[in-house]
Amino acid sequence: MDLLGKSRWLSLASMLALATLGAAGCAADTQDDHAVSGEDESSKDDITQVSHTKVKRQSIGNCWLYATASWLEALNQGAGNPEANTSESWLTYWHWFEQLANGGARDEISTGGSYGTAADLIARYGLMNEGDFIPNEASSEMSNRQSSALNAINASLKTGALKDPAVRRDRKAVRKELDRAWGLDAAQSARIDEVFGPGVERTLDRSGVATSAAPANKVIAAKDFKVRLKDPESGQFVTGTLADALGRSNGWWAPRQGKFAWNEVNYPSDPTSRRAFWKRVQKALHDGQPVITSWKVDFNALTRDSRFSKQTLDRLGPGRQGGHMTVMHDYQAQVPGVGLLKAGKQATKRQMEKALADGTKIEFVRVKNSWGGIRPDRWDDAVLPGYHDLELAYLDGPIKECSEDASGNTDPTRCSREVTPLWDVVLPAGY
Repeated sequence: MDLLGKSRWLSLASMLALATLGAAGCAADTQDDHAVSGEDESSKDDITQVSHTKVKRQSIGNCWLYATASWLEALNQGAGNPEANTSESWLTYWHWFEQLANGGARDEISTGGSYGTAADLIARYGLMNEGDFIPNEASSEMSNRQSSALNAINASLKTGALKDPAVRRDRKAVRKELDRAWGLDAAQSARIDEVFGPGVERTLDRSGVATSAAPANKVIAAKDFKVRLKDPESGQFVTGTLADALGRSNGWWAPRQGKFAWNEVNYPSDPTSRRAFWKRVQKALHDGQPVITSWKVDFNALTRDSRFSKQTLDRLGPGRQGGHMTVMHDYQAQVPGVGLLKAGKQATKRQMEKALADGTKIEFVRVKNSWGGIRPDRWDDAVLPGYHDLELAYLDGPIKECSEDASGNTDPTRCSREVTPLWDVVLPAGY
């Protein structure tokens, strides 16, 4: 994975060895709950618990789509809906289409992207459930079809139909080649044609396609996907739509527009601003909001119990590195006057209020990852299978940023600078 500029494009090529090898709250751990809060047991509430869907395992470099899918599925569950299983493959298909049709691919397709890219793809092409796009992967943890499709498209770019620039300019031909690479049958291709046209003459954000009036096509428009949102004006939770949460793009350099629009917030460099940043994150987690997190991975920091530890990294030295995107689930912190609020436990509302104090020291944030659940090849003692604890000492860094050698591996002898591993989070409006 490489970070390409401020747009936070994430490419996972240099860390796929992990991906392809393959709930919570906070509680006082050092003092009695009654003595701390003055509240009785009936006041306890799992207010820091994010309702996540099942963990998946990426097979190519599209962690940003897995994180975005986890985010929107959590918002959908928060609105009282059954657990959804939306298709990352569907969004990957359209990401590739736009590269090919818009002249962005040469010898190889790019699998990297960002939250903003994912949001725009969803606005244009909607969602599809996994079982409707790739039926035999409806219950799979990892999509083998994504990997085979990537190989097929890259081969086509090098030696096949897409090697010819004239073919790449023909949107119908691009669609045909993509359908072939993804192994779509005639019925699936026809459903895509029905909504978007054979050459993608229409998109949901511009054509006004009434997908809800034609459920047989299986496409779910963002406006038809219900989610739980907090009204930034009233402070009350409401049932809105994914379109509300995505807002409107005003260019990759500008905040997304809309009353409920979620936006990226960069991690500050000074301690005072960082504490204010974490308060915003805590408030979102207290309200059960799934906070997307972009950060730099160094695999030598990964411990057997599924933590990213600065101490471990300092002992081992730099390892394989790259950018990554995950979704926060919980955190653990030392809170003045309370003690340890422990990840994975419930807490009182009063304790959560105290956790917003300036003197609170967050120890780690727990994130839902896209590297699979049970992974004895990389970790064997995770508190929650498929989740990782990112220690604040690691996220604050600094860590060494190293160049890659000819084989694409990190060269620990060529580390030109030190960087802060945490890049940004995506927060809801009003936080």
